[in-house]
Amino acid sequence: MKLALVKLQFRSSHIMIRRAYGVLKNQYKYSQQFKELQIDNVPDLPYHETVPLAWQSFKGTNTIDETKAPMVMLHGILGHKQNFSSVGRHICSISKRDVVAVDMRNHGATMLAAPHDYMSMTRDAIAFVESNFQKPVVLAGYSMGAKVAMLATLFRPELFEKLVVIDNSPVDQPLESQFLTILVGMAYVERDESVKDLRGSSLIRRIDQILAPFEKRKIVRQYLTSSLNRKSTEEDKNSGRTYKVPILNFLKDRTLEQLELWPDEADGLQYSGPVRVMRGLKSPFVTDTNLKRDFPKYFPHVSVTDFNAGHWLMSEQPERFVHQLLAFLER
Repeated sequence: MKLALVKLQFRSSHIMIRRAYGVLKNQYKYSQQFKELQIDNVPDLPYHETVPLAWQSFKGTNTIDETKAPMVMLHGILGHKQNFSSVGRHICSISKRDVVAVDMRNHGATMLAAPHDYMSMTRDAIAFVESNFQKPVVLAGYSMGAKVAMLATLFRPELFEKLVVIDNSPVDQPLESQFLTILVGMAYVERDESVKDLRGSSLIRRIDQILAPFEKRKIVRQYLTSSLNRKSTEEDKNSGRTYKVPILNFLKDRTLEQLELWPDEADGLQYSGPVRVMRGLKSPFVTDTNLKRDFPKYFPHVSVTDFNAGHWLMSEQPERFVHQLLAFLER
């Protein structure tokens, strides 16, 4: 993979300084919980600069028009490739193009690896596209995956025909405090011994009881159950983890602060292909200022579709999401 090393190095010291206030603020807010959860004692994840991504095609028995660019979809934090199964099947059936979704590092069936930052995930995504496709693809990303998708098109524009950005912006942006609260709740699930022996509906009920004080929205708690470790492989069975995602490592490594950033390595780069931004008007992640000032710096041919929804716009308005995505793909 031909990526300039100067562009894909680890965070420089001035970025670490930029993070300092958020790190200290969150550390103090949850210091007691971190002690109870023994976060400092969590073993480190193995380091891997690039990891192979697990993936799934949604073409099924559909006839594929080989002249059309395949679409690759990247999920958000705590998600996995199955989040796109309904959307992917509809897009594939109607547009006659192959639709593929991947599991990002530390999610789903993809291996656990440090660091969990945008440059590492971008390397993973680029390597996946290079290895699996012989022509440019449409790249679509949601939330965390949206920033990865933007970065991939900036670093390797020749690999991508179009870009779909779902509710995120190319800027440093604080995540809502609720994201950290959810991680802390999931960490208590990981540390709960009673969970280890439960299965089926009993397991789901117990997890819901633990999470309820941390996340009031039932739809979000239901979404989090999709990240449970189903112990389908020997590695999963032996891991001892309740979730596929390494929740305790994410807290130890303060991964959320990494995900707030937009890497300086992207400065001065542009992707000249068509870009569609899909934003939830009730979500804080794509503002009018972002659209007028920030996107055009990197993406001169950007358009926007607004949804009267929050950050979970694909779940809140699935039919309109598919309709708008198809319109962009086929234009």
